[in-house]
Amino acid sequence: MLPETVEKLWQRSSGKCECIKAAHNHPGKRCSQELVKEKKDKTEAGGWKIYQVFVSGGENINAYAVYCNECFQKAAIIK
Repeated sequence: MLPETVEKLWQRSSGKCECIKAAHNHPGKRCSQELVKEKKDKTEAGGWKIYQVFVSGGENINAYAVYCNECFQKAAIIK
């Protein structure tokens, strides 16, 4: 994924997890866990990953979401 695409995703997320999966039992509709930009692909607190929501991804930011590590792991299990 191009760095420009990652930057657009980060900007859209406002530095918060974008997970809206009902099975994750978020207190609101969205997780909104605060993330740290420099901790992409890190497992420590504030870490995050890019989750592919739709199969046809490419560089279309609508096919992806920024997920905290916890939501990313849960999503991988639920698939």
